Amino acid sequence: MLSRLLSERSVYRWSALLAGAVFVLLLSDTRATAADVAALFQEARSTATQLNRDAATMESFTRSNLNWKSHSAQITRIKDHINKAGSILSEMQAARGEAKPWHQDAIDVITPALKELASNTESIINHLNENPQNLKDPTYMQYLKSNAQSASELAAAVGNAVDYDRTRTRMDELEAK
Repeated sequence: MLSRLLSERSVYRWSALLAGAVFVLLLSDTRATAADVAALFQEARSTATQLNRDAATMESFTRSNLNWKSHSAQITRIKDHINKAGSILSEMQAARGEAKPWHQDAIDVITPALKELASNTESIINHLNENPQNLKDPTYMQYLKSNAQSASELAAAVGNAVDYDRTRTRMDELEAK
């Protein structure tokens, strides 16, 4: 069963699903408006926070003796969060032209961060498919560490954008009085 799950076909399927989902979503034409962007950032913050937590949890697996099935289940959760974040980012990009300047700047920061996270996650999936019993491999452990760091940076960037938007909106309201 293990060989069937981790076949070469599985490697390509997982990689294609992950990479394809993120990059196609980034390019898809959705109909978000500028008014939706702040709400999208709130949704992205929630997703990025979950992603950060799950990536940190998976990185902690390097200090335990969990089997490959635990790693596989965790990377699946991470992949799902990345795909959701890619969908949200796609909507943000569709509304980018109408978005506030600070939202545009945040979208420009978040896009490469999510791409890097997707790439790191693809490397983890490939390693698990090719070497499921070699979970203490230094390269694999570095992938997990890099993924946790990238997820943390993404969560911080999204959180900063939400906080700035809230502060800026409040300042604009006060100036209007």
